[in-house]
Amino acid sequence: MNGVKAYLLRLVLCGFLISLGTALLRGKRAGKIVALCGGCLMILTALRPLLQVDLSALPDLITGLTQSERQELAREKNEAILRRLVEEQTVRWLEQQAAELKLSATFTVTAEETEDGLWVPTRIAVSGRWTQEQREALQEKIERELALPPIRQQWEGG
Repeated sequence: MNGVKAYLLRLVLCGFLISLGTALLRGKRAGKIVALCGGCLMILTALRPLLQVDLSALPDLITGLTQSERQELAREKNEAILRRLVEEQTVRWLEQQAAELKLSATFTVTAEETEDGLWVPTRIAVSGRWTQEQREALQEKIERELALPPIRQQWEGG
């Protein structure tokens, strides 16, 4: 409440100062100059509290989120997009490798974030039809290229 009182007191004193200045200068031209300067002073005094407002802390009128909340939401969306991209690209690579080996399979990849903030595939589920040689060849490629040991590869079918 003290802030509101101080604000109103400043406005009243500013208005009093402007009135006093225009009363002392009775000339037409001088009175207009004092009125103009006084008006500018009154505007600055009235709008000064608005300059101290942290606009980033105010919620957005459309979303109702603050800037930090919007940034967190954007970060989460970016993380989900990166994860999905890594999983999709890994599935495409696996499909290419399977096509080269003439192996019929579908792949499901799970990616996780590393300590460095990178998304890497951590689990692969393979289902379909293949021979033992095809499976071993693809397992070896997955282990060599993606650094995923057979324990992180789930094979269903055969």
